[in-house]
Amino acid sequence: MSEELNIYQKISDVKANIEGFTKDTKGYNFTYVSGSQILHRIRSKMIEHRLLLIPSTSNEKWTTHTYKNKKGHEVIDFIVEMDLNYKWVNADKPEEQLDISYHAFGQQSDISQAHGTALTYSERYFLMKFFNIPTDEGDADAKEKQDRYSKVDPKNVEELEKEIEKFSELMKSLGTDVSVEQVKNQLDITNINQLTNNQIAALITKLNKWSKQAIEKENGQ
Repeated sequence: MSEELNIYQKISDVKANIEGFTKDTKGYNFTYVSGSQILHRIRSKMIEHRLLLIPSTSNEKWTTHTYKNKKGHEVIDFIVEMDLNYKWVNADKPEEQLDISYHAFGQQSDISQAHGTALTYSERYFLMKFFNIPTDEGDADAKEKQDRYSKVDPKNVEELEKEIEKFSELMKSLGTDVSVEQVKNQLDITNINQLTNNQIAALITKLNKWSKQAIEKENGQ
């Protein structure tokens, strides 16, 4: 049941298994999604698909910004900016790579902290924009959006159940006794009713690929 995916298919599967995020970190009077939360969500799928994300910088430069704080004291901040490149690499086929250009800014009273801020913020926003990750908590229609995008459609669950049964029957017709439960185990399904709509769509696509591969193997292609 193994399948070979190209880099775009692997990235697409990572995206298909990402749900909405909550703004879990506060700083400078803002509430935002932490970088650790984003990386935690995508890490397991990146490992599963042997995807590498390699950042690099160029054209780094810094300037200073002088201003008065709330107490009227003069403050000097360092502003660091740089060009960034995020390179996705398919470790199974290292020649398959995808480069994404980005630009980063960081402002702090310490130049090393400004540099770190630029890298940290750019990573978070790059991943959020690259994977189209929604953070709708600030919207008036947040609850409605959350229900619309995350509530599982029972028809989708029913369709996945049917596709699993069809694959099981196909394998039996080809001489391999594969039960419905074995298929679910292979798909890492522990509770089908807890899957998201995106996850269900990805699993159905996977089953279709498995079916095609099984038939091609039987026909000696």
